Amino acid sequence: MLTFLPEDLVVKILSKLPPKSLIRFRCVSKTWDALIGNPDFFSRNLLNQSIFTPTQNPDRPLPLLLVSATDKFNAERELFSFLSYDTLECVSRIPLNLPPAPNNDCFVTIPNCNLKVVASCKGILCLYDFRTRDIYLWNPATPSAGLKALPPFSRHPEPGVIVYLLGVGFGFDPRSKDFKVVRIRKVARGPDATKRVKKEVEVYSVSDGYWRMIDVSVPFGFRGGWRTAAFDGVFFWWSLGLITVAFDFSDEVFRTTPFPHARSALYFSHKLMVLNGCIAMAVFPRASGKVNMSLEIWVLLEFGVKESWTLFINIGLPPDLERPLRFWKNGELFMENSEGQLVLYDPFTRTRKNLQIEGVKESLEVALFTQSSVAINGGVELEGGDNL
Repeated sequence: MLTFLPEDLVVKILSKLPPKSLIRFRCVSKTWDALIGNPDFFSRNLLNQSIFTPTQNPDRPLPLLLVSATDKFNAERELFSFLSYDTLECVSRIPLNLPPAPNNDCFVTIPNCNLKVVASCKGILCLYDFRTRDIYLWNPATPSAGLKALPPFSRHPEPGVIVYLLGVGFGFDPRSKDFKVVRIRKVARGPDATKRVKKEVEVYSVSDGYWRMIDVSVPFGFRGGWRTAAFDGVFFWWSLGLITVAFDFSDEVFRTTPFPHARSALYFSHKLMVLNGCIAMAVFPRASGKVNMSLEIWVLLEFGVKESWTLFINIGLPPDLERPLRFWKNGELFMENSEGQLVLYDPFTRTRKNLQIEGVKESLEVALFTQSSVAINGGVELEGGDNL
């Protein structure tokens, strides 16, 4: 009768387990803890789980890849390219001409940003216009319905009031079977605005068609920014307070998890991703053009438990590749280079391919898009181009 298992057999068995199960088995013994905690073992385990190819219904094709970018030659035009997930061939390209930006000094904006794809969910895109402060819902597969502009913020707050938008999130509530948008803003009033600040949280339900204020505690120091991710009815921000903040669309509450380690946002950029049902975070230096440019990707196996952050990969990058966007099939990374061009980079073979898509620097984003017939009624027509 065997009283122990050979190490190679243990490794083979553990390598078949889902990542979230591994964290529970680290307490079995010191040997298992050391093995599971080894970054090489963990990386191989995730690779074996086919994390890079989305789950598909055999009766339906793979989702498309959506690439959004601000036009280099017209800053008020946004380009949406839809690529085949399998071949990366362009299926369709839709340009949108945005309305003129109003003169409004009551809101704080982000320089050099126009339109942000907040999230893509079940064929619906949520877009935020930094210039007009408008939030749109849009199904590109039903262009005749146009973009639906949600009820806006106040365009003319009373004198002495400054409004800071801290974050916008979008997703599908599996409990109510409804699409929801959440927005968090900070309102500063009075002559000493830094001392009279209130945070407000509102939720828009598509089935209701209006915003409602909710009584919920916003995490201390929350500054959501726009480096976000969403899946399974939860929306995630990384905050400058070095925490990951999640909003659950079913319970309509916030939850937090500290970063895996303290890396100053002044010197390091952070990018949230989703890998095999887990939240992942890319950490890379802000300064570009360095020979020793490196990229760390951490995976959070259990939200709320800081110790469950596990290093997935640490790779060197060519100095001109500056921003990771998302993974593709076999671990290749979509990245933006220093010229604002979309590049597919294989960190294992160190090969690359320019995908002939470009935009204003730091405007490129890549997301999964599943075509659907869901219509968002009451749309606002913007001038567009070819349709899906």
